[in-house]
Amino acid sequence: MEQTVEKPEKKIMLVDQNAYFASVEQQCNPELRGKPIGVCGEGRTIIVTASYEARWFGVKTGMTLPEARRLCPNLIPVIGNLDKYIDTSLKIHKIFLEFTNKVEVFSIDECFLDVTETEYLFGGAVEIAKKIKKTMAEETGIKCSIGIAPNKVVAKIAAKSKKPDGLVVVGGDEVKDFMAAIPVEKLQGVGIGRKISQKLKYMGINTAKQLGEADLGLLKSRFGILGGFYKNIGLGLSESTVKDYSGQIPIKSVGHSHTLPQDTYDIAVIRSYMLLLCEKTAARLREYKMKGRTVSMAVRFGDFDMYASRDTLKHYFNSGVEIFNLAMSIFEKVLPLQKPVRLLGVSISNLAVDDRQKYLFNDFEKKSKLLEVMDNINKKYGDFTLRPTSLITAEKYGILGRCGIISTRLIK
Repeated sequence: MEQTVEKPEKKIMLVDQNAYFASVEQQCNPELRGKPIGVCGEGRTIIVTASYEARWFGVKTGMTLPEARRLCPNLIPVIGNLDKYIDTSLKIHKIFLEFTNKVEVFSIDECFLDVTETEYLFGGAVEIAKKIKKTMAEETGIKCSIGIAPNKVVAKIAAKSKKPDGLVVVGGDEVKDFMAAIPVEKLQGVGIGRKISQKLKYMGINTAKQLGEADLGLLKSRFGILGGFYKNIGLGLSESTVKDYSGQIPIKSVGHSHTLPQDTYDIAVIRSYMLLLCEKTAARLREYKMKGRTVSMAVRFGDFDMYASRDTLKHYFNSGVEIFNLAMSIFEKVLPLQKPVRLLGVSISNLAVDDRQKYLFNDFEKKSKLLEVMDNINKKYGDFTLRPTSLITAEKYGILGRCGIISTRLIK
């Protein structure tokens, strides 16, 4: 009679760098350590990330700078620097890779690790987590929270449950009890967004336990095929595996946003700023040797209402003009404007590596070489030394080239 061998329980961990952008800024500038800071863009901007010293006063991501300062008068605004955050993130990835090659980048400040097959080399998953926390603190100054569980869903929730600098372990036989009291709004980030969590609460489903116990037919009637997916999340179940680090495109999307100096209905001003954002996004894409197919465009109006949409082309591109044309075609859906525009944002995703292959047609080859020459000149003499003439309006209306970061997200 054959004897069945039980597979070892999976050991998946989610490493979440605490207040990441703010922590990087505090490490780069010792004078900011221990002080309330808010990472933001230029001008009438919003808080991207706040340090824990600022969060203590109630400062949150998405607040306008005036709102944050009302809560925390001593708040120090710091203009975000994307290159620093990416550089630090890549250094942290190297630390993870010392323990396993199964490292999946979920976002710029979060990674999943599967140490099931390697934990015995380092004294177990908990010891690996402790070593990661120690090494990160010593080499980068960044603290992190780590959740360890049998799957990605529970590991992520566990990491979020104790911040900052936490370490939470949930064994397979503890999943049910751990998930029981988790509010549905805390399931955001593991597949259930804010709107879905609100719909669940309207249905009387307030906790993960209630979601797991909900009638499958009811969930499917409300959410279609995703009903079963949501039920599994409530039960703390997930079959999703952790990807191998090699072969992953390190950046998921690249983009910029800018809050206008004053709210405006002026389409000429809006078009000029839109082109500015598209050119900056394209320049960063080329710097990363990337190209993309999907353009996302976001508008925040004077009353803080938001409109966002995206469109995808069949071919890859990384020129500002192509990004601009697609972004403006999306923007035209909100015309004529019913209220003034406060903020514009553009990002490009669905990325691939730009292998700089020779183009078949001469006009594409000439355009590629022209962009390369322009990038080299702007790197040497400063951003937008060479620029489209249509940026003149934006230059007169505000400060050219000093746009707040919207995102350069690492692959999910």
